[in-house]
Amino acid sequence: MKGIFFTEFLEMAEKEYGHNLTEKIISELGVGNNGVYESEIGYPCAQFVELCELLGREIGNSSSDVAKNFGEYLFSRLVILFRPSFAGNSNIFEFLDQVDEFIHEKMQNSFPALKIPKFRAIKINESTFQISYQTEKILVDLAIGLLMGCQRFFNEEITLNTEYISERSKLVCFTLSKSPILV
Repeated sequence: MKGIFFTEFLEMAEKEYGHNLTEKIISELGVGNNGVYESEIGYPCAQFVELCELLGREIGNSSSDVAKNFGEYLFSRLVILFRPSFAGNSNIFEFLDQVDEFIHEKMQNSFPALKIPKFRAIKINESTFQISYQTEKILVDLAIGLLMGCQRFFNEEITLNTEYISERSKLVCFTLSKSPILV
């Protein structure tokens, strides 16, 4: 996992819970980098999981909820960092239709050493969209948080269902459904 995830996570923790709590979880982390991460360098995914667990323990949330909250925060940061990629999209499905291009081209150009997870986005119909997500280090809660952040950004009501297609190949399918508008 690239350091940018860690730096953004620690920034979120400090903004939401304060410097002292962030320093406490860094000191408990059990790695020698003392919370210093370089955005381009890869770090073990286990460190991210441990950070989520440590923060969750301190604030009384599950590590799953912490990862989802971070995903939502991270989406808002990606909007700032990659603003032109979000421009011109009028709704969540329009954006998600371009997610594979965005992830693979824009992110890969910005972070060439980053091993980008595989996405497959398919618009089923006007009210249903599916995203298949495959990665060696399955971070489903983080992905759910990113989708929640996307929903918030586009200010749309959606229902999100998560289906684990294959544990062995680490494949997950997210189905996003818009409720019909009753007039």
